[in-house]
Amino acid sequence: METRSTEPTHGRSDIAEVYRNKHTGRKFKNPRTAHRSIFSTSMARCDSQEPFSGLKISSTTFLDEIERRGNCENCGKSRKFFCYTCHIPLPEIKELIPYIPSLPCHIDVIKHPNEHDGKSTSIHAAVVSPHMVKIYTFPNFPDYSMEDGVVLVYPCEGAVPMTTMVASRASEIKKMIFIDSTWAQSKQIYKDPRLKALPCVILRTRKSLFWRYQLGKPDSYLATIEAIYDAVVNLEERRRGNDEASSYDGSYDNLLFFFRYFYEKMNDLYFNKSPTA
Repeated sequence: METRSTEPTHGRSDIAEVYRNKHTGRKFKNPRTAHRSIFSTSMARCDSQEPFSGLKISSTTFLDEIERRGNCENCGKSRKFFCYTCHIPLPEIKELIPYIPSLPCHIDVIKHPNEHDGKSTSIHAAVVSPHMVKIYTFPNFPDYSMEDGVVLVYPCEGAVPMTTMVASRASEIKKMIFIDSTWAQSKQIYKDPRLKALPCVILRTRKSLFWRYQLGKPDSYLATIEAIYDAVVNLEERRRGNDEASSYDGSYDNLLFFFRYFYEKMNDLYFNKSPTA
């Protein structure tokens, strides 16, 4: 990861406070792009200048060398880096992006139909681990009632914290389901009997690094790719128990390959611009 020589002129906590005060009570004409007006509070609330520095994520330098869009070899549409419709990388970088052949379990993502494909971070997981990650658009997704070891990652009543899961229970999980939507939309999707019948697990609480945050919601609302990454790493750790000799080795860190790249781009575009009170 490249290091930046230019330090922001304000502390991150100070910047977050400036923008929180400046935009309190403000109504935006377009809430979907309000994050651009608010600067980048998600960047400001991050305590670290290099939040990915401890992870084993492949270099993204070659992505900066791609100046033009290309065509998806499947649908033929103009895309950059990967096709968010077909969930495959463009031919030009197909051999350069990281590939994760296996995860602790299979991942199914159920995306709300109003979620824009091009903005969905769950696509990142499908691109780097295509044999383990499948994406469906609600209401078109499988009935999991005949499958064993399926859990829904969702904070429903009675959900089991993954941090307290014993190794034997973690080993039984074969597939994790994620809902890709806003919080309000997820409540509607969860009402589907195919999901409501599933046992639920919840992730540990942490701050999100996502730049396209939900207005009015806490910063613990993770982007879908963040949730997927946290879940598979936590599952791997729970299966290994307390055996430090076989602790998690970073095998799944490249799930965040594109997320880190776009985070750093947003950081350069917005965070490095000093705010004014």
